Amino acid sequence: MSGTVYLVASGQDGLLTKVAERAVRELGKSAPRVAVSYAPVEGDARGVRFMSRRMPGLFPGAVLEPVEHDRRVVDRADLVFVTGGDPTHGARVLARTGAAAWMREAHARGVPMMGVSAGAILLGEYWVDWPDDEDARPEAAGLVKCTGVVAGHVFDTHDEDDGWQELHVAAQLLWRQGEKPRLLGIPTHGALVFHPDGHMEVVGNAPETLG
Repeated sequence: MSGTVYLVASGQDGLLTKVAERAVRELGKSAPRVAVSYAPVEGDARGVRFMSRRMPGLFPGAVLEPVEHDRRVVDRADLVFVTGGDPTHGARVLARTGAAAWMREAHARGVPMMGVSAGAILLGEYWVDWPDDEDARPEAAGLVKCTGVVAGHVFDTHDEDDGWQELHVAAQLLWRQGEKPRLLGIPTHGALVFHPDGHMEVVGNAPETLG
């Protein structure tokens, strides 16, 4: 049976802490092992430092271990958490290190997964691989494979003020290659919980659905 998946739009609105508390409570362990992936900020010393300093407050009493480069961390984890940052970069790091596959296998064994912002995007199937040229047209973008933990779904987060433009680009790219996943924009003050039976629970603000 697959594990529960918790997807939180933003770490800036207070909902992340509440969902993290819930995830730990549902584990039923006083000192759970939480494997943390910093893939979205890998190579950014300031970003890693900022994210890592938040983890003890987010998961008080937990044993925190970084995921990348050590499969054993995922294999012994009670919960896997993916931080915010750059989802395209994070997808490449997870693929290169093998962690994307480790996470899929852990989820299939029943290990819960949780992601915030870019981390939530990475628990879906795909994201946009943007060209290096910032002036390039959206049509020049491609797709990058994410973990696929939540199969058949593509997510974006806290982009409601821009009308979910990036999610629309992802939709066009996917439809062009014959893919028709469920596309969901998780807004600020919003979260989604995917239960092992496939039921999707909305927490806070409801998501935008494309397609």
